[in-house]
Amino acid sequence: MNIRKLSKDEMDYSISMSEFAFQLELTDEQRQQRKDMMNPEETWVAVENDEIISKVTTLPFKTYIQGKEFLMGGVSGVVTWPENRRGGLVKTLLKKSLEEMKEKEQTISFLFPFSIPFYRKYGWELFTDKKLVTVKKDQFPRFPKRTGTIRRVSKDYELLSSIYEKFAPRFNGMLVRDKKWWNGRLFANMKGQMAVYYDEQGEAQGYLAYDVKHRVMKVHELVYLNTDAWKSLWHFISDHDSMIETVEYKTSANDPALFFISNPLVEQKVEAYFMARIVDVKPFLSQYPFHLAEGETVVLHVEDEFCEWNNGTYFITNREVKFFEQAKEGASCTHPPKRGVTCTVQHLTAMLLNYQKPTTLLYFDAISGSENEIKLLEKVIPAREPAFYDFF
Repeated sequence: MNIRKLSKDEMDYSISMSEFAFQLELTDEQRQQRKDMMNPEETWVAVENDEIISKVTTLPFKTYIQGKEFLMGGVSGVVTWPENRRGGLVKTLLKKSLEEMKEKEQTISFLFPFSIPFYRKYGWELFTDKKLVTVKKDQFPRFPKRTGTIRRVSKDYELLSSIYEKFAPRFNGMLVRDKKWWNGRLFANMKGQMAVYYDEQGEAQGYLAYDVKHRVMKVHELVYLNTDAWKSLWHFISDHDSMIETVEYKTSANDPALFFISNPLVEQKVEAYFMARIVDVKPFLSQYPFHLAEGETVVLHVEDEFCEWNNGTYFITNREVKFFEQAKEGASCTHPPKRGVTCTVQHLTAMLLNYQKPTTLLYFDAISGSENEIKLLEKVIPAREPAFYDFF
């Protein structure tokens, strides 16, 4: 067995593996678009008898967490031929990928799971859900026409990005989108129209990416920076009532906006979406903006069965993070900790991305520690909701 990087002349074969595994049927144009976005150095492969039998790709991204940019490794294209499954190939390639992420200072990793239990074994945990909303015509909010204007626009990276990059940092987990991502991935998949809301001063404050077909408006993205933008974009949607019966769109699970329409009894379906795992705990904690007062200390005992470099105790103050490596098994100092919060890397990730509260995890016996220390940890985690609008 040979573990190595994908070569340039194997890119077509890699795409064919993904087509088979994910039951896709790409056009020549779509295949070329994928090749244009690919870098073979981002994919680890397992090779046997000169044939690729398994592969894992890690895409280099940045993500917003608590308003700050973190380097993130996006795991994608995890494929093994059926006849080679259950042999630990993906486990080996994931470990290689995580080691490389650590070297590249990608302190956190995201992925879309084909199986949540499978990836939990390797340290990933859910960090965000998505809500699928269907609004019927008689449920459309009828907001009065606002000041400002809405214009249909072309797929303009600079314009739409200027709005998105003000919106995205409000949430934990949103992708930092660069020009290549907008042009190569988003615009290629956003069929239909784009509309932008401008306020009275002519400043762009929101946008709508949508498609109308068979009397259904599918909203790919509804992004707004203030309530005027939100109401104006919904007014624009409602103006399509002569040609549509329903509006379908995806949003974050905790999106509060539906509460503020006149008839919020709309069809809503919440689904688990993306998973995350902290790759390198110490630098991640060092960058994370805890709300710690002078003299407060959070103590974390982190357990990570897959990335052993994370195992140990972390003392966190408003000045620094100190790490003490876990004592080797059989050493005299291995005893239950007298203070601090004990958790797995999965639950640490869920807490710091604000997907689960420490008190909730304590209630369900997922973490341990004194009640006072659990409450302190919860207090110092900034209250910012998780969300993820992309896919890879």
